Amino acid sequence: MDNRQAIGYMLLACKRAGYSKEQAKELFGEMYYLFDIKTEEEAETQGFGWYHSGEE
Repeated sequence: MDNRQAIGYMLLACKRAGYSKEQAKELFGEMYYLFDIKTEEEAETQGFGWYHSGEE
């Protein structure tokens, strides 16, 4: 999967979750920034680590 396809999934998830276009634009920007600074492995490890930690 490439970055554009991943963003497409994220946008569809935002739509289904009822996010505003402004919220979706913010996530869009954050994801593209993270694509530039994190490897796929770092994103997976750190993202799921945060999700399962119970930390807000």
